[in-house]
Amino acid sequence: MSVLSKGNRGLYSWVVSACLAACLVVISCPPAAFAMQTYTAHGGPVKGLAIAPDNSAMVSASFDYTVVVWSTDQIAPQATLFGHEAAVNVAAFSPDSALLATAGDDGLILLWDMADIAANKDDAEPMILSGHKGKVVGLSFAPDGSQLASASWDGSIGLWQMQGNKGPLLDRFITGHDGPVNMVQFSHDMKHLYSAGYDGSIRRWLMATGEYQRSLVRNGWGVSVFEIDEERDMLAYGTADGGMYVVRFSDQTELLRFGDERVPVLSLHYNAADNMIGFGTAKGRIMLADTRDWSVFREFRAANGPVWSMLVMPEGDTLVIGSLDDHITEWSIFEFPPEFLESPGKPRRFHPTVAMTNGEKQFARKCSVCHTLEKDGKRRAGPTLFGVFGREAGTLDGYPYSEALLTSQIVWDETTISRLFDEGPDIVTPGTKMPIQRMKDPQDRRDLVTFLKMATTPAD
Repeated sequence: MSVLSKGNRGLYSWVVSACLAACLVVISCPPAAFAMQTYTAHGGPVKGLAIAPDNSAMVSASFDYTVVVWSTDQIAPQATLFGHEAAVNVAAFSPDSALLATAGDDGLILLWDMADIAANKDDAEPMILSGHKGKVVGLSFAPDGSQLASASWDGSIGLWQMQGNKGPLLDRFITGHDGPVNMVQFSHDMKHLYSAGYDGSIRRWLMATGEYQRSLVRNGWGVSVFEIDEERDMLAYGTADGGMYVVRFSDQTELLRFGDERVPVLSLHYNAADNMIGFGTAKGRIMLADTRDWSVFREFRAANGPVWSMLVMPEGDTLVIGSLDDHITEWSIFEFPPEFLESPGKPRRFHPTVAMTNGEKQFARKCSVCHTLEKDGKRRAGPTLFGVFGREAGTLDGYPYSEALLTSQIVWDETTISRLFDEGPDIVTPGTKMPIQRMKDPQDRRDLVTFLKMATTPAD
């Protein structure tokens, strides 16, 4: 455990002021009966959403390595939190709303004090909880706030004590899943821990010893998301093959079955007070059901691409989603016109639909999620590519490069960029934050390099 320095956040200062000055973009129907509103404060897809138990704040976690804290009354950004070294996947509040935990592809869990955020905004300092060897995709606080559980693609569940002598500390790792672990949840009495994973099981563990007790679900495909409400005798889960299920926790009697064949279920919202449960899929569809009679009352396409996270706002009549878009989207649950059902918005920049050259198309598909081409490019996960030809790797002012790039001595030109996509960043730039992707077609690589040189070279 350590305290993160302000160095990386200082490097972002060139974008923060612009982001906060113009970070709220609203597209709305008349306020009396809006169908959809969008709010922008990120430079990449939104992976996770969470709302404080006391409804004082909402947070969004993004592919752009940041976490944004929003007010819940107006949905306005209050602070942008820097600290992760890769995409941020998930966020969770402690039961008393005093702490915020975030986790990402860097394998780190950052623990933030909400009072520190309120006082210092973007300069808030997190504590770092390290130990996982793979990306962390699930977080859950114990009902009394004394422990935090984490689910990782390294196949383990981490248990962290929140009240150690020197602050939060690792208690132990629990292993047993065959492959990545996707979610975790404490039992109401904190005697058990539940987890779901790639192996298709939802497992119960004894908290006192970490001993595996039994599998509540054995599914042929991975379980992506789940929620257990022991008091209401309910177990809900979504699977990688498109299954959405609600069963009785006590005897597995089926209450609701819904499916989108071979389309992974990626998100789930449940809150007993809402009398509502919702599932979101990899193709942007959302299904909402009434938990009083298990009837489906709303099904619609909410995004072009995956719905990674969803939650219902405190008033209970609007749904907020995180998706491939740089913005979060708020939908009216009960009032919106039919034309929105199949047209959630324009395609994303990396899903081009207009005619373009092959090089431009390869940039849109492979690069535009992380990079812009403009000199004063918007914040994304990676630096702007403007002027990249002839530039030494790791030298663009204002971007927090990994140590591997800072010491790589690579100069970007036609040869090194082509090699990057031929062999992959794990070979050409090992240890960097670049996502692993390759472009095996030589013509595609040549077209991409030609387009990049034309689009990024400064005019004389």
